[in-house]
Amino acid sequence: MDNRRYYGLDALRGSLMMLGIVLHAAMFYVADPPIPIPTDRNTSYVFDVLLFFIHSFRMQAFFVLAGFFAALLVARRGVRETLVDRAKRILAPMAAAAVTILPVAGLLAADFGLSARFGTHDFIPDLNALKILGKELVANGIAIDQPSLGHLWFLEYLCLLYLLLPFCRWLVEKSSSVEASINRILKSPFVILVFGLYTAAISWPYLGGQLLLENTLLMPHWPSLLYFGSFFVLGYLMHSYIDFLATLARGVYGWAALALLLVPLAGAASLQDIKTHGQSFEVHLAAVLGNGLFTWSLIFLFIGCAMRFFDRDSPWIQYASQSAYWVYLIHLPLVTFAAWWLIQYDLPAVVKFVINCGFTVIVSLLTFHYWVQKTWISDFLHGRRFDLRWPWQSARRTASTN
Repeated sequence: MDNRRYYGLDALRGSLMMLGIVLHAAMFYVADPPIPIPTDRNTSYVFDVLLFFIHSFRMQAFFVLAGFFAALLVARRGVRETLVDRAKRILAPMAAAAVTILPVAGLLAADFGLSARFGTHDFIPDLNALKILGKELVANGIAIDQPSLGHLWFLEYLCLLYLLLPFCRWLVEKSSSVEASINRILKSPFVILVFGLYTAAISWPYLGGQLLLENTLLMPHWPSLLYFGSFFVLGYLMHSYIDFLATLARGVYGWAALALLLVPLAGAASLQDIKTHGQSFEVHLAAVLGNGLFTWSLIFLFIGCAMRFFDRDSPWIQYASQSAYWVYLIHLPLVTFAAWWLIQYDLPAVVKFVINCGFTVIVSLLTFHYWVQKTWISDFLHGRRFDLRWPWQSARRTASTN
């Protein structure tokens, strides 16, 4: 049984969840949004690039880690107990957040949209203006007329993917007959071709090789579920070939070099494919291949860095890991509120973005520290309570003890 604590992967998982603050804050300031959503009048192409970069790996890497930690939980508790635990820690919080946090985020999103469209700045939206904005968004292909789980979509996907645990365990058992061959592939520098080409193949339906999620309430977008499910299953299998983590850690500089090489190629191909609406077979092929390889180069890079540089007990890693779930749940209304409040001021987009992220991080962590970690909310989210000091306080205490 694998009883070790993967501090590095814990740190990466927490960082990916918190990166949602950066992603969602950037969306308000993109100069050329991938879908016609309302944005601030102060924009910058910096955020278009940032959005492309984060979108290329964040959720993909998270589903890899979700699969890995699901395998770890199955090894310790079995499939049945794992499913019961995930229902308590994922399904129940999703349902609670859907009726508490999500409506607040929706109200603030409406406030921002009306401010961007009509220049108003009312907390209680004007219903007539809201109808006009709604009709315009629907006409532009944005399905706001359908109920949605918003940023909670990935909890729904996780719940569905956990149903694959018996299949994943069966797949691990079957792979044992070709274990030596799999290990040879995983140790080869060409392993990225295996992963990247597969991801490119399932990305073929998407313009620019970039998945834009289409998801309504309790009705997943099945091609998207297949896409993310493949990362989950591969993450589950990764736990059975644990030496692969050390291989990734040794190769971080190579993965970084490859990612730097691929980012302009994948970005240019995606942009051209989107501009030409996928009419060129060659350009679309370049876009899906470039993005498939770029995605896995980043996943390998960040997992390798996590295992090489952060796989140790640290108060910073512990705090980030334990607070990340709450930060993920609560961040969207905070980000949207900050964007709505700042839209009335004529400031550079970068300044607004920094203020937005700073405000959201501070409020999210303060609420976790004083309202969540020692209360029933932590029991509900984590199955236990915490008594964490601020990480800099814990670090000083550890240093003085030593």
